[in-house]
Amino acid sequence: MKTILQFALAALLFGCNPSSGSREAYYVSKISQEKDGKTLHLKDQNNNEFTTVISIPNGNYIEVNEGDTISIEIESIIETYPPILISKDIKVLK
Repeated sequence: MKTILQFALAALLFGCNPSSGSREAYYVSKISQEKDGKTLHLKDQNNNEFTTVISIPNGNYIEVNEGDTISIEIESIIETYPPILISKDIKVLK
């Protein structure tokens, strides 16, 4: 019984964040150089703003330029303004 309750609780917790593990496309509107990496200022297809940090220590560094469209595998989202996307993997689409 305890295992079933733990499974149900885990399903509810992970089900509450549908963006987790998803891959989305974003336009890079601005890049800010930081101490250990870069902050990418992003816009989605609905013109919503986001940021994400890329760095070698985070394991998600990639060469990217303003104006590029990138694909991000999102690990989690920090609800700030603008929201911060914690990324696992980033790819330049164009």
